[in-house]
Amino acid sequence: MAATPRSSTSSDSFDSRGISPTDVFDPSAALILVPDTEDATAAAFDFSSDEEDPGQADLQVERVRNSSIPPLSSTSIYLYLLAPFLKLGALLIPSLDIPLRAAAPALLLFAALSVFTRHLWYMLARYVRRTDMEEIVLETFARGRGREGRRMALRHAVRLSVQIMRVSLAALYLRLSVDMLLAYFPNVLAVPSRLVTTIVLVALIAPVYSARTLASKSVVYASWISVGAYAAWFACTIYMYTRHIVEPIAYSSSLGKLWDGTPTFAFTFATSSTVPLYASLKGTTEPMTPKPRRSKSFKLLSLLSVILAVAFTLPLVFFEASAKVPRQELPSAELKATVAVFGSIALLFSVPSILITAPALPLPLPVRRATSLPVSKVLVYLATIGLALLPAHVTRIGSDLVLLLAFLSTYVAPALIHITIHNFRRPLSIVIPPTANTTSRPAEPSASDSRHDELLQRKERTMQRRRLGRRLIWDVAVWVLLVPVGGGGLVWAVQRMLGNW
Repeated sequence: MAATPRSSTSSDSFDSRGISPTDVFDPSAALILVPDTEDATAAAFDFSSDEEDPGQADLQVERVRNSSIPPLSSTSIYLYLLAPFLKLGALLIPSLDIPLRAAAPALLLFAALSVFTRHLWYMLARYVRRTDMEEIVLETFARGRGREGRRMALRHAVRLSVQIMRVSLAALYLRLSVDMLLAYFPNVLAVPSRLVTTIVLVALIAPVYSARTLASKSVVYASWISVGAYAAWFACTIYMYTRHIVEPIAYSSSLGKLWDGTPTFAFTFATSSTVPLYASLKGTTEPMTPKPRRSKSFKLLSLLSVILAVAFTLPLVFFEASAKVPRQELPSAELKATVAVFGSIALLFSVPSILITAPALPLPLPVRRATSLPVSKVLVYLATIGLALLPAHVTRIGSDLVLLLAFLSTYVAPALIHITIHNFRRPLSIVIPPTANTTSRPAEPSASDSRHDELLQRKERTMQRRRLGRRLIWDVAVWVLLVPVGGGGLVWAVQRMLGNW
């Protein structure tokens, strides 16, 4: 693929078109030797580019270490890659009225697309050598000098979209966790039960949200509790369906039209923070290590997380057929309450990790200096609580928008960026200039001068031809992801929300 081409002479330095600017290197060179710097990149985490000064690499490293996702262990990375899959989408699968012959292929399809899109982000991060999605977008649509205005506008747009997505998703999870418990709270108080339940739950997770980064032990433990609660909910659900006693009720009146169908599978395997997590994993590589251990392979961790998620979600699609079998007994109230509590915990304890990774609000400098309190975090938390308490008809529309944003950020954004950066942007590096002058050579070329090494040139061309087929396959796959899956899914979702389909 274009984003991760390799050769015997360079690492991560080839563009799919093999074109390069001639104003940087000697145009008479037949082959340009680019030193292999992948080991240094793995050790020092150098996210530099052709247009940066040497100090930019240190700035990138410092940015990773000071971000909300600092260098983490492989176990923590795996946790944060797996946890988003075992949330609301998975809890809703047993409530979907989809035939098994359609549900199982749809779930496996979106699981495969999740692996594919994560790999796209991974290769884009390596290609442009940036540590987060914001920087990748800037390198794609506003690269170079003299575009400060466009870069600033894009930066604010990306941060705003991520902020809206994080806060809305956290509010939806908080709302649904309250919905699952409302039936077990008395409604005889002067204050509405929803408000009381919401206050109790947000007070429970407030200490976890006070952590600054995902490396905090409280956030890690909360994420493990969320995954463990889903595993317990999954076990109870399996038990009830094997006994044909009840259909687990996770679907809520707070959800909109898009959630009762195949889009739920797309949301189940929606991903976020892929690039920061990859940067965090690379940031743990010890200096002078020639090659990361297999346990530090981001591609392996990503694949294993999806495989485990499929193992914990695929059995749920068989319950549609099981639900048609006559019930053998009625469920006990204790068993129903247990399922509701585990489902609520799975959603509730994922809220802190979602909000912690949200960008800070652009508050004026006097406001930030006036107090030592984290004003931005407090405002984000209050906004989340306020959104979770909105009326049901407003929440239905908001839930559809959340699903739509998750779909676009997971399946459309990486494909669009890949196509733009590899088809409409100038390549970052040089392999073989298309107009290389191989005739004007010195009488006695130096043995160390790679541009006069004909054997090396032939080897390079052979390797490029071998990679041509793979690059074409990847390009076709990305176009399929962008147009039929992304474009078609967007059109269908909009029409469904408008009530036309």
